[in-house]
Amino acid sequence: MPSRVTSFDDVRGEVRALYLEHADALHSALRRLTWAGCDVDDLLQEVFVVAIRRSTVLLLADSPAAWLYGVAVKVAAAARRKHRLREFFHLKVAEQARAEPTGAVDVEARDTEALVHRALARLSSKKREVLVLFELQGMTGPEIARALGCPLKTVWSRLHYARQDFERQMVRHG
Repeated sequence: MPSRVTSFDDVRGEVRALYLEHADALHSALRRLTWAGCDVDDLLQEVFVVAIRRSTVLLLADSPAAWLYGVAVKVAAAARRKHRLREFFHLKVAEQARAEPTGAVDVEARDTEALVHRALARLSSKKREVLVLFELQGMTGPEIARALGCPLKTVWSRLHYARQDFERQMVRHG
């Protein structure tokens, strides 16, 4: 990453490069941090709107990837809160249109994905975030600590308990 960004076009170029590098992984993390049917593309866009607005902070961060994941975790948490509130008041939630599976493998994959989503949804937000970032996104403990703004020991503790809770949920419902 260049050490000196001098214009808005340079900033846009740097943020675009980060988008191209991290968008797929962030999309995957957001999908796992939310619920089935969530408009993850919209949340990803929100992450990069924040990235553009706070580009000075992003581009000066020790780990821009960890910074982006930190924003993604916060965006997903806000979306989950809004979703729970809408469900509480029985407001219609726009669900993503899903194509019907065509074969037994597709049905099995869809069922497995739904099971994983249910198990993740039953974890506390803090455990879910660490489990998704470590196990599914492949981030290191120090990267997660930077992204979430918590001590490294807290990351390892949450991961330990998240794994136990996740396994219990999978056994119970799988």
